[in-house]
Amino acid sequence: MSPLYRLRLFAAICLFWAGQAVAAPASAMAPLSHYFKSVWTTREGLPHNTINSVAQTPDGYLWLTTWEGIARFNGKEFKVFGRDAGTGLPDAGIRAVYVDTKGRLIIGGARGGLATVTDGHWQAYKPLGYLINRVWADEAGAIWVGTEGGGLFRVDSQQHVSRWTTADGLPSNAIYSMVKADNGGIWIGTAKGLALWRAGNVSAVKGVPEVPVFDLRHYQGQLLIGSERGLYRLSGNRVEPVAPALLDLAITQLLADHQGSLWVGTVQRGIYRLSQRYGLEHLDMSFGLPSNRALGLFEDREHSIWVGTNGGLLRLRNSPFSAVTSDVGLSGNYVRTVLEDPSGDIWIGTARGLNRYSPSEARVVETVMQKQSILSLAFDTDGSLLVGTYASGLYRYRHGKASLFLDRDSGLSSNEVRALLPEADGSLWVGTSQGLNQVSQSGIKSFGSSDGLPGNFVVALTRFDNRLWIGTGTGLGTFDGKGFKAVPIRQHDKAEYAFGFYAEPANKRLWVATDRGLLRLDAGSGKSAFIGRQQGLPFDKYFQVFIDRQHNLWLTSNRGILRVSENDANAVADGIEPKLKPVLYGESDGMLSAQANGGSNPTVIEGRGGDIWIATAVGASHVQPSRLDEVGHYIPEVAIEGLWVDGQSHSLTGKLVLAPAVQRVQVKFAGLSFILPSALHYRSRLEGFDSGWHDNGTVDQLEFTNLAPGRYVLSIEAANRGGDWSLPARLVIVKQPYWWQSHWAPYLALVLALLLVALLVFWRTRHLRRSELRLLELVANKTDELKRQTESLRQANQEKSQLLGQLQVQALALEKQARQDVLTGLANRRAFDESLSAAFSQAQQQRQTLTLAFIDIDHFKAINDRFTHCVGDKALVRVAALLKSQCREQDLVARWGGEEFALLLPNTALADGCRRCEQLRQAIADINGDDIAKGMALTVSIGVVCSEQASSSAALLQAADEALYLAKNTGRNQVVASAGPVKPA
Repeated sequence: MSPLYRLRLFAAICLFWAGQAVAAPASAMAPLSHYFKSVWTTREGLPHNTINSVAQTPDGYLWLTTWEGIARFNGKEFKVFGRDAGTGLPDAGIRAVYVDTKGRLIIGGARGGLATVTDGHWQAYKPLGYLINRVWADEAGAIWVGTEGGGLFRVDSQQHVSRWTTADGLPSNAIYSMVKADNGGIWIGTAKGLALWRAGNVSAVKGVPEVPVFDLRHYQGQLLIGSERGLYRLSGNRVEPVAPALLDLAITQLLADHQGSLWVGTVQRGIYRLSQRYGLEHLDMSFGLPSNRALGLFEDREHSIWVGTNGGLLRLRNSPFSAVTSDVGLSGNYVRTVLEDPSGDIWIGTARGLNRYSPSEARVVETVMQKQSILSLAFDTDGSLLVGTYASGLYRYRHGKASLFLDRDSGLSSNEVRALLPEADGSLWVGTSQGLNQVSQSGIKSFGSSDGLPGNFVVALTRFDNRLWIGTGTGLGTFDGKGFKAVPIRQHDKAEYAFGFYAEPANKRLWVATDRGLLRLDAGSGKSAFIGRQQGLPFDKYFQVFIDRQHNLWLTSNRGILRVSENDANAVADGIEPKLKPVLYGESDGMLSAQANGGSNPTVIEGRGGDIWIATAVGASHVQPSRLDEVGHYIPEVAIEGLWVDGQSHSLTGKLVLAPAVQRVQVKFAGLSFILPSALHYRSRLEGFDSGWHDNGTVDQLEFTNLAPGRYVLSIEAANRGGDWSLPARLVIVKQPYWWQSHWAPYLALVLALLLVALLVFWRTRHLRRSELRLLELVANKTDELKRQTESLRQANQEKSQLLGQLQVQALALEKQARQDVLTGLANRRAFDESLSAAFSQAQQQRQTLTLAFIDIDHFKAINDRFTHCVGDKALVRVAALLKSQCREQDLVARWGGEEFALLLPNTALADGCRRCEQLRQAIADINGDDIAKGMALTVSIGVVCSEQASSSAALLQAADEALYLAKNTGRNQVVASAGPVKPA
């Protein structure tokens, strides 16, 4: 950039910001180069890589227009809407989108397609016949449409259409932009300059170049005009350029963000940001933009900037973590050590030299020792900077020059210098890969394992409790001035490496980062406490421990940075709390690499401004701890996105009514936050079933099986990391009962039984009375009639017994129906669960083996879809009959649900069970289903598990289900035991 150009640019920026109000504190901003970038293309699910425009509806969804439909984005997945009966659009090509003040989404595209979406309901308008470039809505709700060649349209709430063209005063019939003007007017950007619509009349605005005006934006009291020849502003009646650097650039989009910065999209040069603090910044393909053609700019409610290009979608976020890399002058991105000097600058040692970075200037201001790999840094008592290298020994940097201080030839144990500790008396401790060295006026002394050190590979040094503490690759040691002493740490989960120290003299505590967790040593009591994986740490190896001024404890690792309250860490170390709950930060938080480097010192420091600086494999990451909690301030909306009933998709409504035969309900949902969508936390509660909230973690779907009849309310909430829970998304689920499961069925049965008994009593009493009268009349003369009456009485007693027997049979039948599958006649899920529990207990008590198999008909949905559900039911009956015929008397076969069967084999080892299941699989595969449906073939996948592999019947069920899942996902039509697939004999 020439000096003249720099001068012009500076003058233009000063002119632009003169007299302007600042919308946000400058401290809240970050350089554009520090923004975290995320990119989506067709590989991630976009229907097309050209993103024409971006909008966000009140429910939290982002909407992206492309030439292959409009995509709704929830942070993880894209759902595409195109030309179909649901949208009513005449073509899938979509160019324009707008959300009005009532939350209505307005969509415009090819062939004049116009539609709105309100609360998920689409309404299509009559096509206007021209490609729609821009849509906008006024306060009355009327939709204004700018077209390519058709002029300007207005569609009111009754779908009455008004139109203006060049015959009415428009400079051109190609309309690219619209924005509200004073007194009810509308500024209109056309292919031949700017126009003003007011009260039905259109006039061209003089002074604006007669070139395409692609975007208009009100900004701090002025109208900005983005045109094919640069960015202008209209101030009163004057039209003047905003910045010389933006002249002769085709401006496509303008955006004013919440901090008062202006974002500018261009046709060929990417995007620019103009701010008071950083001036004019530029971002193009060389810095991560998918394409230099920026078509859409949008800031969402969480203040992320979205850039639609013709090469994909870019999201820029002012993330908590930023990184100093070669982009700002760093000699190399592999950073091994960091240190702050008294001026506030940060010294950064990389694998390619030593750098001094100025936070105030946001750039590297000095680089020395470019051929050296820097391992350690420390300021000597005289103010000079000591620099330990990987292969050349120890250097001293002073007054802009670095000179060799000590190496192997002058007495160091090794040229690989990993730790430095200057002492107040002027002496210096140097930790190397081959031992420890003490440098003083009397010379250099070397110490190793033969002198009592736990190991020669020295990586950390500190002064604590009047002793020198030495961290090595094989243990921890101390030096009290007289001799070395090993401090045992291997008892803590076999720890060996002591990578880093943090001393708290006031509390008499020393924290040690090891290869098995975090160790706390108490100088007062001499006791040690350990926090490892059993106490909540997510993995083993940690390089550095650090406590900042806000009392946050930081741990660095190869897999990210952990932060936890110091009080919480002490509570776990003291045994007051059982588990530590650290927060893990990584690449999604702005770190270019989650790998923090260790084995050298220092690798973590706190700058004078409170920033934590961390050496990583890609740059020196730094973060302001107070910003880490900002993400929790954003409370996401929760949307239920999908319902499946027994595997079939179901329409989304506020109430789900299930038939009595329904076995499985699946619910998919999404928390609509785009900061860290993969880290969103969910909880759910099914009122009527759950007594409290269920923690779903980051899982965004639920499944319910075999719900009992009744009414349930499903509530789902989401939260960002460290934030409050959202308002719940609710779904009412009503499971209808079979008639015998209804609440009135027992009462009806009781009434019928009582009526039957009453009828029997009445009939019997009447019959006895008539018999008694007849007996009194004929007793003297007809003894034979007495015999007939006696016989009649006997028959009546027999009929009573038969009726009572029938009642017992009916009662047994009702009980059997409650435990029997209606379609197949097999035991149902309830009967099987009871039998499994009893059989498992018996097997445990009698030390017998119990084998459980899950059997699933392969591709059963395809059978239903191809041959109808009636054929599917017949296939189920056929398979059930075969299974029942192949079972022993002591075996139990049940219909588990849908196309799944369960088989319980008592006193059967796993190998025998697998052999029997393979015979069943072959028998089912041999079924000729032509009598059911021509061409129908049946195969099954079987998962088998033995009671010896489970501690409970529930664990046995889970193991069998996992084995079945493996059988289905590794080819189907096979038997898989919990140990793997079972080969056919």
